[in-house]
Amino acid sequence: PKHISVKIANIKKALKNAVTPARRAALKKQLRVAKKVAALKKALKNAAPEEKAAIKRKLAKAKKALKKAAAKARSTKPKPIGKRIAVLKAKLARAKNPVRRAALKKALKLAKKVAALKKALRKAGPEERQAIKAKLLKVRKALVKVASKAKKAPKHISVKIANIKKALKNAVTPARRAALKKQLKAA
Repeated sequence: PKHISVKIANIKKALKNAVTPARRAALKKQLRVAKKVAALKKALKNAAPEEKAAIKRKLAKAKKALKKAAAKARSTKPKPIGKRIAVLKAKLARAKNPVRRAALKKALKLAKKVAALKKALRKAGPEERQAIKAKLLKVRKALVKVASKAKKAPKHISVKIANIKKALKNAVTPARRAALKKQLKAA
């Protein structure tokens, strides 16, 4: 297992690159618990023999909590960008709502930009890496914003439109057809 100070450094690095609120929260919790483990380990080294058993119990509890927090943080890790692009394309193909389609198109464009920047980062020299990393973080943040907007875009509008179209197909009277057409325009 990695030394606790190495773990703490890795968590801090991940936190710096985290863009989603859920991931940031999970990493902050993991960092807090890791610092507690480090403090207890230090306390254990300097403890009197009669205090060691109590500290060991606390340490075992903290280690268990750290394992749980690490698993939670792992689960919030973003999907590989290639996979995200594929998912966005599939969602776009299914989307009927114009608001949702627009948001998904924007998200797809940003996801492709992320992929391009990641590719550029791999090939970049040491002096270019910092600038590309900053740009990448900015684009990733924008992607999270747009993706959440696409998620919030009402799907029910497309269902409503489909229902109106279905009713329009079955409508017999001109008055009913006109009323449904009006509804369709408003939807």
